[in-house]
Amino acid sequence: MEYKGTHILVLGAGVSGIGVAHIVAGLGAHVVLNDYKEVSFDKKTEHLLEESGVEVITGRQDFSLLDGVTRIIVSPGIALTIPILEEAKRRHIEIVGEVELAYEISKAPILAVTGTNGKTTTTTLLAEVVKAEGKPVFVGGNIGLSLSEAAHKATEDGYVVAELSSYQLESSVTFRPKGGIMLNITPDHLQRHKTMEAYQYAKEGIFRRQRADDFMVLNIDDPIVADMAMRVPGKVLSISQQRRVTDGAFFENGVCYAVQNGRPDPVVTVEEIHIPGAHNIENILAVVALSYALGFSKKSIASAIDGFNGVEHRIEKVKTYKGVTYYNDSKATNTDSAIKALDAFHQPVILLAGGHDKMTPLEDFMAKVKSNTKAVIFMGEAADRFTQAAIAAGVTNIYRADSMEEAVTMGADLATEGDVVLLSPACSSFDWYHCFEERGDDFKQCVHEMAKKGATE
Repeated sequence: MEYKGTHILVLGAGVSGIGVAHIVAGLGAHVVLNDYKEVSFDKKTEHLLEESGVEVITGRQDFSLLDGVTRIIVSPGIALTIPILEEAKRRHIEIVGEVELAYEISKAPILAVTGTNGKTTTTTLLAEVVKAEGKPVFVGGNIGLSLSEAAHKATEDGYVVAELSSYQLESSVTFRPKGGIMLNITPDHLQRHKTMEAYQYAKEGIFRRQRADDFMVLNIDDPIVADMAMRVPGKVLSISQQRRVTDGAFFENGVCYAVQNGRPDPVVTVEEIHIPGAHNIENILAVVALSYALGFSKKSIASAIDGFNGVEHRIEKVKTYKGVTYYNDSKATNTDSAIKALDAFHQPVILLAGGHDKMTPLEDFMAKVKSNTKAVIFMGEAADRFTQAAIAAGVTNIYRADSMEEAVTMGADLATEGDVVLLSPACSSFDWYHCFEERGDDFKQCVHEMAKKGATE
């Protein structure tokens, strides 16, 4: 799209919206950045928007904002059914998301990662492989820069690596990544998408417009993902921990193999993998499959994996104190992610869970809590429903905390030497915190403060 002289309305004044407004204004558009809430910016952001000529209107969202608008670019946290967007549809104003803008302006190929769980680890590791190959890499989406800023900075000899949610993909129109990864699909964000079918359809936006010379990694151990193969227009790369594949990657006898045309090539062994859990083997296989198909050297892939110790807030070791090890898994914002975290440990686990309830089914999660935990401490808005579900599943050691500090102290009291205290909330953070990072940081601070206090007593 040619932006010069157009009138663009950017909805949502968060990281994504600010990045979009700045980039589009620089391309010559008249830009209004709007948020229905009153928003105050730090000095650096204020200066950036002023310098770019972006008009900022917050605290209201009336239909007059649509007058003369050429295109609306909507931030991923905003539902496409809000009144101003319904009115925009009636006026036949084009509505797209940041993914669409990034695709339009990027000079570099885009490698996109989605799935319910594992996106951040996979995206981060994929970027490390690109670096190891000696290529410029620009990371955006749910992590790193806003995706439009990453795409704007990207050079032709590099890659944009994007972590994409269903929210970002549902508003894409022509988006076509050179390489895509679909890790898994389990119930999530149903308060927004309403049905699993709608959620899955949004996710499939990652490959819907690919061509025959593009690559799409599918985790065939997940039956929903495996079924997508018939709808992928590009080259399917299968990954599995349960069977050999013809093209892609598989795990067998402690070795990750890359495969092309039925010929397996050993890339990395479990001794060179430093992030725990079967779910991380899934993430590594996805990276191996895509990077190998793109022609990256086996040496680059293996060295990046060997040097990778995980991402912050995802089964992150915080501290061992009095023989008890504390892990921060604040990124586990749904039940499936928390289940995978519990599966990663063989030691007795005291689980800290709860937060803003996404209202997803709890039967499988509570069955795992019953079998894999020594005790569970519930907190936040979800505590009542989680407690009822735990009791129904036969969980007996159930406790309740009204703050993170209380939860950490309670976990320490319940634990004995050799145990693990694990924050894996299975919920979003928006009851007590602004984001999962803030929640994880609070947990870590509480652990360190407890240890510091104990050392001085």
